[in-house]
Amino acid sequence: MTYDAVVVGAGPAGSTAARLLAGRGASVLLLDKHGFPRDKPCGGGVTLRAASVQDTDLSPVVERTIYGARFSLRLGASFDRTFHQPLTYMTQRCRLDAHLAERAAEAGAEFRDGEAVREIDIDGAAARVATDRGTYTTRVIIGADGANGITARAAGLRPRFEEAVALEGNLPFSPDIPADWREYVGLDLGGLAGGYGSVFPKAEHLNVGVGAWKYAGFTLRPKLAQLCRRYGFDASRLENLRGHRLPVRMRGSPIARGPVALAGDAAGLIDPLSGEGIHMAFASGRLAAEQAARYLSGGAASMGGYQQAIDAQLQPELDISRRLQELFHFAPPPYVALMRRSEKFWLFFCHLIRGELTYLDFVRIIGPLRIAVDFLADVARRRRESRVAALAPLVRPYQVLWQNRSP
Repeated sequence: MTYDAVVVGAGPAGSTAARLLAGRGASVLLLDKHGFPRDKPCGGGVTLRAASVQDTDLSPVVERTIYGARFSLRLGASFDRTFHQPLTYMTQRCRLDAHLAERAAEAGAEFRDGEAVREIDIDGAAARVATDRGTYTTRVIIGADGANGITARAAGLRPRFEEAVALEGNLPFSPDIPADWREYVGLDLGGLAGGYGSVFPKAEHLNVGVGAWKYAGFTLRPKLAQLCRRYGFDASRLENLRGHRLPVRMRGSPIARGPVALAGDAAGLIDPLSGEGIHMAFASGRLAAEQAARYLSGGAASMGGYQQAIDAQLQPELDISRRLQELFHFAPPPYVALMRRSEKFWLFFCHLIRGELTYLDFVRIIGPLRIAVDFLADVARRRRESRVAALAPLVRPYQVLWQNRSP
């Protein structure tokens, strides 16, 4: 069977690309190795910024609309901030991904779940995709199959990532959980290397998670237990406990070659500061579909224009986010204090989450101070790297233990 495009992976990036390409009249096959609906480890927060680049109605899968956040510093005293407009929509990936795949199918894509890709052969401008059910030929492959996906390996692409890891579980609502946890996201800052602790309310449960750079992955289990104790949650009641990788793309990392492009997590398009990937999944899926349409119509010689678009439109935001992450984790207390006491700082955060401002806008706002931000971020990075190198012999046994025991 022959298709114009085969999209591997029906997450937010893959389904977005498949829907937009099919809507342009291309024959599209959308594959996912799991039967749908299927769940994935993810906080399940769709920021207004993410929703703004997705032209599909997400309201059928929104379980809660969040207007505020509960902040704490290193499990200390917490404080609440609210905004008069929505900040984040809460959903579950089992519902969101199924919804997006259904929209792709309605647009004309052929969706086959429970069909794993076993082999991909690329010969110039043609490709063959073999699954456990059949073999397909195609002119374009969009790999949206995550950081461990087969597409990158088959295409000879070796994206360069910095790796973070996360651990999360679901806590069913019970009478002993305060009712206001249904109205706020919880963010505990400054207590994890490069990451944070989170509490995300869903319809029937709280998603409780922690994330950090990979070298600190062995700390996640005790940190998750501490986060639960801090908020009065019984950690033994956590269900579906699981870990996952968060790949953060490094500038210039190859994500397109010949007829192949990588989108979403497969390309490492994770916001370093927030750890959020759905926004970049939507955006990269759209850019992949646009380049694929040009390539299929003869307007481009390869999918290489996709990487150029990512580098021009998305990577500058990720680069600034990465510098701000270094700066924040170098000295978290002042920034948490600003979040608590400065209305301007809080409003900027809200407008950023809502997509009304960007990290690039932040750079323009601070003007010449950007030089100081870049300098201090570089100092913070070098200090972190020195500390990691010095601690490596001590933490390596614990890293191995964590990797062996991680869900």
